[in-house]
Amino acid sequence: MSTILVEARKDPQPGVALDTIAATCRGMGHDVFRWRGPQSGRVPHWRYLFRSDLAIVWNGSNAKYDSAMATLSRRGTPVLFTELGWHPQRGHIQIDPVGINANASWSSEPLASRPVTPLAVRESGDLLVVLQLDRDVQITRLSPWFANMQAFVEFICRQSALPVRVRHHPRFAPPDEFRSRVLELGGSWDTSPSLAVAMEGARALACVNSSCGVEALAAGLPVLCYGKANYRHPYAVYCMDDDAASTRIVTSALAEGRCELFQEPVSEVAGRILSHQWPVAEIPSRLPPLVEAALAGARPRPAADSAAGLISRAISGLVDGVVRWTRDLPPRVLPARLVL
Repeated sequence: MSTILVEARKDPQPGVALDTIAATCRGMGHDVFRWRGPQSGRVPHWRYLFRSDLAIVWNGSNAKYDSAMATLSRRGTPVLFTELGWHPQRGHIQIDPVGINANASWSSEPLASRPVTPLAVRESGDLLVVLQLDRDVQITRLSPWFANMQAFVEFICRQSALPVRVRHHPRFAPPDEFRSRVLELGGSWDTSPSLAVAMEGARALACVNSSCGVEALAAGLPVLCYGKANYRHPYAVYCMDDDAASTRIVTSALAEGRCELFQEPVSEVAGRILSHQWPVAEIPSRLPPLVEAALAGARPRPAADSAAGLISRAISGLVDGVVRWTRDLPPRVLPARLVL
């Protein structure tokens, strides 16, 4: 039996997935304790990072997790990183031993397919630009050329040979000055009820590294990718940066009906991504092999080679032992203020 840390989350979607992961690990016979991570919300679990043989965290890329990730690394604790899926996000998760999205273990593997069949371009339509959240790790850590969405959109509006239509993120209402700036630069704002409807009037989609890019790939719509992404592969998407001339060249070609992307790489990338997401209902059947593989590859804990090291390890073990019986559901035995 191994000890497994599983983060707890207040938000319903990650919360249900993590609860299912914890129940699955218990069903495998492991000792599971729930951890209140830095973005978990006020859930009734310990913030203290108990020693474990495996840690399963939600995302883990945010700067608020840096200290915890450093501690786990120092201890030699393997980690499984989880997040929402890509398409559809609701009811699906991704899980990987290296990271999420562009940091996943499989993300940079070269494609096997050969580019043979050019991707079709619609006879009419604009460039649909989808916004992301400035505070999301997709932007803070995986967007080397644009620090925020306003800088990104202004760049696209200035350089695109296609008309620009901007779709805001469902959890972010752009301020009036941002909206006005897009209009000043000749762009428009999308009011479609869904991304699928919004894409119907587009020749191509541009984003930094949004999961909307996966939906566009699945729909056969050319994608301009301006950041690090698990779909950033030549011939599958346009691998863009902050070079103005490149954006003008690509959008001019698309405006003329020419495309340098190919159906085979597009299909391979879309299929690869979708094959790496799980419906939450499949966690009990698909998680156990991944957990066992992570436990089997765990780095042995280094032996203490000094009296100070022995004392430190003994004290740490004593603390863990004293509170071990309160780890999972502390409100049953302790006042909430002690654990929240």
